[in-house]
Amino acid sequence: MSASHHTPRALALPRLAVAVATVALGAVACSSGGGSATSAPSSKASSEPSSRPSTQATATTATPAASTIVPDSAPSGPGAFLGPVRQIPVGGIKIGYRQFGSGPELIMVMGDTGTMSDWTVDLLSQLGRHYHVTIFDNRGVGYTTDDTSVPDTIALMADDTAGLIKALGLQHPTLLGWSMGGEIGLTVAALHPGAIGALVSTGGDLGGSQAVNTPPAVAEELNSPKTTGPQMMDLLFPADATAARTAYIKQLGLIPPEKVSDETLLRQYQAGQAYGSFEGTWDKLPDSTIPMLITNGSLDEITPPGNAGIITARAKHAKLVMFPDAGHAMLVQDSGQFVSLVTQFTTASGIE
Repeated sequence: MSASHHTPRALALPRLAVAVATVALGAVACSSGGGSATSAPSSKASSEPSSRPSTQATATTATPAASTIVPDSAPSGPGAFLGPVRQIPVGGIKIGYRQFGSGPELIMVMGDTGTMSDWTVDLLSQLGRHYHVTIFDNRGVGYTTDDTSVPDTIALMADDTAGLIKALGLQHPTLLGWSMGGEIGLTVAALHPGAIGALVSTGGDLGGSQAVNTPPAVAEELNSPKTTGPQMMDLLFPADATAARTAYIKQLGLIPPEKVSDETLLRQYQAGQAYGSFEGTWDKLPDSTIPMLITNGSLDEITPPGNAGIITARAKHAKLVMFPDAGHAMLVQDSGQFVSLVTQFTTASGIE
């Protein structure tokens, strides 16, 4: 079924999934940093990264004078390489972000109501060995403020992302977006093509009438407050991905959790629903000439994999890679393979 007017778009909530899993599966979240019990998807690799990326920024992305450090926001332990949260004014709000690693610029966009703490330390550590990485909170989430006088939309969050890139002085970074973050990335590519040098989108769709919707039963389970942690794991990972699930749980709380208010939960849900009738990304994507890597898990129940083919056919310079036997959390289920794919893609695209 296409067109989200027929079926409510699913709330692909890594934040909620992990919060529920924390209780249901007995994981212990880190107590520092305060906020709701949130954490990150993990991978098949060990929960203790074997090495730490450099925290030295490249010369072109020195911390701008307009940014401020959030006190007591630097993680300890395995996530220490992330450094403190900084905030910078962008388009009438303040965006909270972290930067680490060295190499070409990479900016990562999280999914629906997810926070910076919803990326795994393992995935970030791997990426930080190849890139100077920027992670941030979308509007209203965690360390980023909001303007509730305007409706939240995917296009507005794409504006925020492009504004952050400009405010930080990032020169044509690669944008990596997961789930709703992939949709934000696709919308940046469509509406702000000059802001980024390349796009990696996983688990997203083009919105409007062209999107292949989440099956109704899956959407209902995702959106239900009665859904348990193990049920959420079933939606994020295939049944036989036992190692990935275990690593996912082990990494809970390695980055201090952040708060997401009920108001933001509702506003992002409404943004997702509105994207179901927004044709701007679909209409403008063919005009973008940036290289794109479109990925999806072949067993993704949340974002049907048919969307990846639709995106690739619509974009002019897109490469499609499907991950067999992987679900919606594909980029952390097969993190080593995913990071290798991303680095090969950016190198082939002339991004060094």
